[in-house]
Amino acid sequence: MEDFVYTTVPGKIGALLSKISEVGVPQRATGKWLQSIGLTSSNDRSLLRVLEHLGFTDSSGSPGELWREYRGSEGKQALGSAIRRAYTQLYDTYPEAHTRSREELRAFFSSHSKAGKGAINYMVSTFLELCKVAGMNSERRIEVPIAGANGQGPNDKPACETISGMLPRGFAVNVNIQLTLPETTDEKVYDTFFSAMRRHLLMGDV
Repeated sequence: MEDFVYTTVPGKIGALLSKISEVGVPQRATGKWLQSIGLTSSNDRSLLRVLEHLGFTDSSGSPGELWREYRGSEGKQALGSAIRRAYTQLYDTYPEAHTRSREELRAFFSSHSKAGKGAINYMVSTFLELCKVAGMNSERRIEVPIAGANGQGPNDKPACETISGMLPRGFAVNVNIQLTLPETTDEKVYDTFFSAMRRHLLMGDV
């Protein structure tokens, strides 16, 4: 069984990642470095394990490419990708693991780890805090089933186009739009349609 990395101070993950964006890149991320940015508790050192697990640092604490990517304009996206890589087994089980409840996540970690109840709770909190900072809970998914002329698609199962985007202020909204389109073999008709959907629904013209 795998023991997932966690911190005993998950509530400080946001502060740590904020500092990574604000201060210079250190030669090594160490306990002394944590103290220099205001994380002075001995428990704060457990944050270093999380940085290594995600790929911010190597085993010696030296900052890697993810550290530099997170400081850029696409920092949240880089963090989101790192989370999916670090929690591959979880995302294999739940493709949208960041939308699952604490109870579901606790059940997953319990069944994949020999750790005790306290550690399991820290694993759940660590994962959720990381997802919160990455803005993953604000993903918007729009499914558009396409029905044929008789109201049904092939095998009586309508095709579905999924469009993902981001919503402000951390709200999650799922919109299901069902449309009936004329039967056609011209793929350009569908390309034009979905391009328009993406432009009007994801570019602010809602």
